[in-house]
Amino acid sequence: MSGSVPIHGVCEEQFAPVQAVFEQNFEDLGQLGGRVAIIQHGETVVDLWGGFADAERSEAWQADTLVCCMSVTKGVVALCAHLLAARGQLDYDAPVAAYWPEFGQAGKQDITVREAMSHRASLAIIDSAVPGDALRWSTFVDKIAAQPPNWPVCTEETYHSVTIGYITGEIVRRIDGRPIQQFIAEELAQPLGAEFILGCREEDLERVILHVPNPDNELMNGGLINDNTAAMFAPMPNDAGFLGSKEFVKTVFPSGGGVSHGLALARLFAPFASGGEYRGVRLFSPQIIALASEQQWHHADSKFGNDFRVALGLLLHIPFNYWGREGNVGTAGAGGFAAFADPEHGVSYGFTPSRHTTGAGLGLEHERLVDALYQCL
Repeated sequence: MSGSVPIHGVCEEQFAPVQAVFEQNFEDLGQLGGRVAIIQHGETVVDLWGGFADAERSEAWQADTLVCCMSVTKGVVALCAHLLAARGQLDYDAPVAAYWPEFGQAGKQDITVREAMSHRASLAIIDSAVPGDALRWSTFVDKIAAQPPNWPVCTEETYHSVTIGYITGEIVRRIDGRPIQQFIAEELAQPLGAEFILGCREEDLERVILHVPNPDNELMNGGLINDNTAAMFAPMPNDAGFLGSKEFVKTVFPSGGGVSHGLALARLFAPFASGGEYRGVRLFSPQIIALASEQQWHHADSKFGNDFRVALGLLLHIPFNYWGREGNVGTAGAGGFAAFADPEHGVSYGFTPSRHTTGAGLGLEHERLVDALYQCL
């Protein structure tokens, strides 16, 4: 218990500074509720949740609470592609069209899986997109396949906010046959005991909470959608309240619609922290983890303007996507949602707040938790 804020879960003594910061964030930064988890060498050493799920403080954050993790979803979709690569079914340096022939239209025949997964395919904007296309998988992937590159491939790199999940997800579907939400459920979530749902059922919605806005969160107050980036979001419904809503998480939006919690996110990245294995399940080889974690580009994003450091569908440590140290790799969602792996220390981490975090990037709440983690190692 932190003051009047209920805190639950477990925290090993070595990691007491993490609990102290988690509690302090409620007092210092107005954290409303959330869950943070840390797994080290396959053991859960921190799993703390608490606070509230709503601005009125009428609903407590529970052990089974789920929240939309925004672009963390992109990284989970990328893990699916890495799993196929680990099985020898996907070659990062093969043309996308080798798996998805229609993608080879409009001058895209030579774009590789590596380039596509790394936000370098110059397909951030789909000229023919209309509001709602992002809710219609077949329609939207057909439009992506028909789209010429926005500019020369592998130049003017920008984070493909909407399209990247469809591009990677369709590659997975073309190879495996299953839609991406089913692949995630059967090949990642179930084997790892990690509750991550893309495309909620009605019965799931009872546990899904809505985001609570924070006027001090930079990304969610103009940093994400602005005059420079608005064209990327043309396929989304023309409804400012749709993003993060219950209707939103019922859709299969592979670039930002997955729901989860901190422990599940730490479990999803636990194999990357431990040579490819977690809970007796081997998903990846050390070689695939190394390839997936290789830097593909690092500079100011041509549209968003902020620094980006991109691996294969994942993000590397910089102040904007703060993972605490060089060598860590993870995935980030606007509003403060985060998951990463530290292979050197055998550590994975997940954080899911109910209220958007404070400040730039992933926010001060997350940064303070990560700093506390590294005080313990």
